[in-house]
Amino acid sequence: MATMKAEPAAFECLKDLKQMLASPGPCLSVYMPLSVLPANQAVKQNALQWKQCLHTLEEKVRQNGSEARRLLDSVADWRAISSDHKKGNAIAVFRSQETFCVTSLNEPVQCKAVIGPHFFVRPLLPELTRDKTFYILALSQKDVRMLRCTSSDSEEVRLPQHVATSFDAFMNTAKPDHVRDNRASPGPGVGSSKGVMFTTSSDREDKDEYLAHFYRQIDRGVNEILRGKGEPVVPVGVEYELALYRTVNTYSRLAEGVHGAPNSLKSGEMHARALDAMLREYERKVDEALAEYNHRVGGGASNRLKDIVPAAHDGRVLTLLVSDSLETTGSFDEATHTVKGRESGNSEDEDLVNDAVVQTILHAGQVFVVPNGKMPNGAPLSATFRF
Repeated sequence: MATMKAEPAAFECLKDLKQMLASPGPCLSVYMPLSVLPANQAVKQNALQWKQCLHTLEEKVRQNGSEARRLLDSVADWRAISSDHKKGNAIAVFRSQETFCVTSLNEPVQCKAVIGPHFFVRPLLPELTRDKTFYILALSQKDVRMLRCTSSDSEEVRLPQHVATSFDAFMNTAKPDHVRDNRASPGPGVGSSKGVMFTTSSDREDKDEYLAHFYRQIDRGVNEILRGKGEPVVPVGVEYELALYRTVNTYSRLAEGVHGAPNSLKSGEMHARALDAMLREYERKVDEALAEYNHRVGGGASNRLKDIVPAAHDGRVLTLLVSDSLETTGSFDEATHTVKGRESGNSEDEDLVNDAVVQTILHAGQVFVVPNGKMPNGAPLSATFRF
């Protein structure tokens, strides 16, 4: 096997795994949480834990032969591995004859080393089935702001220069496309509506209309920034403005809103509330997938391994629901297209849940991680089929 250097990888979503998952086996996957000790102590602790983690594979490597041994030997040096990754809470290394990459993880993982016909990717699912990046749109008549966020930080993103971010600036520089002509008692507007003629009896209607125009040009700016990206946007604002913004929004992934005036939220509170909104958004998608499964079960859906694993290999799985805790060890016989869902102790055994996940990703299906208590009949897998 030619010498390869580990390449850093940044996986943002499940489809980013497709090229790696297409690698022929044997495939080595290693997950390890990183020490939180001071730097010098952490290096020693991580190196020791890495050695212990790899040692658990010895029996499996003997079963898989010389190629598996070469794979294991190529990742044995912790110093070489650790120099190629960005600091995170955990590390994952993937090694096959064609692939050698290392990635950092924010979600906690258990120390685990696996060798088999496919890469073991289940520990990645909590991060990659949810949006790792999202945006906050802080709605305020005084100052609309947009922030790009991850689970741990945020940074402001400037809206396009031609977009007015305050209602005052908008009213002074842009003329809305609708102007009332049938005013009974015209008079100059004041405050945030300076320069606009309002009818005394309809000030509220006029303000709503012009504010809608203001938010419509904000919406155009949001679409301009996110064109071709598709990350979700969490709007933050008072209830009235959130409702008004939704009436003019054209961005396809506007998430559940966070109620509260952005300028009154304490430092970090807006980000924390937006993270909660993103979690509820994911839970809503899971509930929709479960409802669709319940609607189609018995015909276009199943929770039986002997149905799901072959269907995943055939590219028939549209949506795969995966237990967050259960696994079933066995093997899939490609020649007979059947599942042996019982551990035999031989080199072909693997986590059949992971096998179904790998095949679903390769065939562009959706995958959701579901708390085991919500899984249909407590099964490790449930799936709806394309056909």
